[in-house]
Amino acid sequence: MPWPTPAVALACAMATALLTPLVLRALPEPDPADADGKPTYASLATPPFVVSVGVAVLAASLLAFVSSPTSHWLAWVALTTVNVLACAIDARTTWLPLPLARAGWVVAAAGAAAVAVVAGSWTPLAAAALGALALGGLFHLLWRFTRAFGYGDARLAATIGAVTALDSVSLVMWSLLLGTLAGAVIGITHRLSGRRGGFPYGPGLLAGPFLALVLRQVVG
Repeated sequence: MPWPTPAVALACAMATALLTPLVLRALPEPDPADADGKPTYASLATPPFVVSVGVAVLAASLLAFVSSPTSHWLAWVALTTVNVLACAIDARTTWLPLPLARAGWVVAAAGAAAVAVVAGSWTPLAAAALGALALGGLFHLLWRFTRAFGYGDARLAATIGAVTALDSVSLVMWSLLLGTLAGAVIGITHRLSGRRGGFPYGPGLLAGPFLALVLRQVVG
């Protein structure tokens, strides 16, 4: 592992953990009519939640940075920081906050631009745009015709598509497949536990690209 990798991953984790309470208190709360007993964003700003987010960011960042060129790191930060926090919130509330989705888009776009500058080509920007349209569009259609998940998952899928498309089409496809399987496992576990109502699909979807990276490391 190159020496900067753990240092940058740790910096991402610490920065995200420090900002998490501020972000949670700043996020606009959902309509109380839709709350149905779910915790508010501000109420999540507890030490255990913050620590869990920091640990998840550290693990995700280490895996992403070890598995990708340095020029791709900023793009992966969209998934390893902003969207790790978003999915941690989703796991507790079944909501993926829109401001965090937009922040993820901005970071992913900046990351794609960085890759394009390093490569000296517009191709990475085109690849990221196509990846975002492919996965975001697919989940938009699924949401529109099935309403099986919230629209926040479609926004997350667009970010995943943009980031993974900077690597390869195969990583996009494996991320989609493994994320869908992980989401299904979460849904089945939710039902078997006797709970009713919606379940958080975002964490499973976000797990997809990281599971794909692990698979690639294992099978080469």
